[in-house]
Amino acid sequence: MIDRECYLIFCLIVFMIFVPCYSHERLFDGKTLYAGKELWKETLPFQSGSRVYRLEGLKSNSWYEVKISYPASIPALFSLQLSRDGEVGLKLNQMRRLLNTEKLIFKSESFENKEGLYVLVTVEPEGIVAIPNFKERSFIIYNIGKFFSLLTLSSIFFFITT
Repeated sequence: MIDRECYLIFCLIVFMIFVPCYSHERLFDGKTLYAGKELWKETLPFQSGSRVYRLEGLKSNSWYEVKISYPASIPALFSLQLSRDGEVGLKLNQMRRLLNTEKLIFKSESFENKEGLYVLVTVEPEGIVAIPNFKERSFIIYNIGKFFSLLTLSSIFFFITT
């Protein structure tokens, strides 16, 4: 009887250790953004859709921009959040509104572990379909990427003076 209880406790401990790791990996669903590359025709559910992308190829002490573009004919509200090692909450670049684009600008030196940087993309519908008997879209298509190192005024000044 005691052996069975110990076995059940052992299985419970193993389950508690490995299940959070599995769910953490599923959250990021294997999408990676590489510096200078763009992912085309990505899709998200239109109602409360979200996806996390791992950022790769970052150089330390550099400014980067992650940009999303989507069809202007589909009124949507995209949001981009920078996170470190799966911990969401590093909100940057708030209150930016342009037609059918959204971008996030950040500096890589402000993070100790540049390999553990992620971008959380979320989308919400921002309007309703005004056509009678027309079904709402269930997915939205977008392009994301082409994040690159940006020149700063100090680097331009250094380039001119040398």
